Amino acid sequence: MKPALFAVVACAALAAAPPPYRPDPSAWRLEVSPGLGGWMDASVVTLRLKVVDPNDPEPPREGAAAWDDAPDEDDPMDEGGAAETEVQRRARWEARERAWEARRARNAWRDRTVILWFNGEERRRFIRVGYPLEERLTCLGGENRLEILEPASGQRLVRTWWAASGRARLVVQQAADGDSPGGTLEVVEPGGALAASYRRTASGGMAEWNRYTHPHPPAGTYTLRWTGVWRGGKPGLITVEAVLDAGTERERRWSFRKLLLPGAGPVVLGTVDVEE
Repeated sequence: MKPALFAVVACAALAAAPPPYRPDPSAWRLEVSPGLGGWMDASVVTLRLKVVDPNDPEPPREGAAAWDDAPDEDDPMDEGGAAETEVQRRARWEARERAWEARRARNAWRDRTVILWFNGEERRRFIRVGYPLEERLTCLGGENRLEILEPASGQRLVRTWWAASGRARLVVQQAADGDSPGGTLEVVEPGGALAASYRRTASGGMAEWNRYTHPHPPAGTYTLRWTGVWRGGKPGLITVEAVLDAGTERERRWSFRKLLLPGAGPVVLGTVDVEE
């Protein structure tokens, strides 16, 4: 598009511009990812937050930067050349600025502020409707709480989740005092949940082959079991040790030793009581 023609077209577009969009914040919604909830291993979460207007007349294209207000039309900076006169160059720049300003004015309604409360700390962040905002959250070991408020719409989200800390309060594992007779460790938690086969329980307990850990074990009785030995195997002794709050004044230890017979099925090793 020639510079002079671009200026004429830009001016005509400005003259024919529709009235400013009047959003209805009551129709907006908050989108958050990841979902946050339950148990998480990550100590740092990158939150992606977006305020969405379902009636947005110009939805931002995917991946667009929140600060990009450049017009969608052909960029006049690509025009011109050595033959362009100073008057033409000035007209092209002025047309570009007018187009930018018109787009900024059309999108001024997008500029908003969201308020986040993360574990009691208040954060106010600038956000543009339709564009994602990323916020880094460093989780506490244990329970974490995030509340988000978009004041214009009144939209509010609350998320609570548990995160692992660097140290597990309760550790149960097979003692390395001989050959393993086979089988695997299982732990029945106070609420009845079974931790086994690399599955994490809802409270955060995790059992591997011969080891169980829980960073914040709920109070109650934990029943330790061993699945036994395959039928073609030989009898063998299994020793399992448990420690709670290792290295602290509250440290407690247990040791269990059982004879495992081939094909006997799960054998109860003993129980561990955890107080608040």
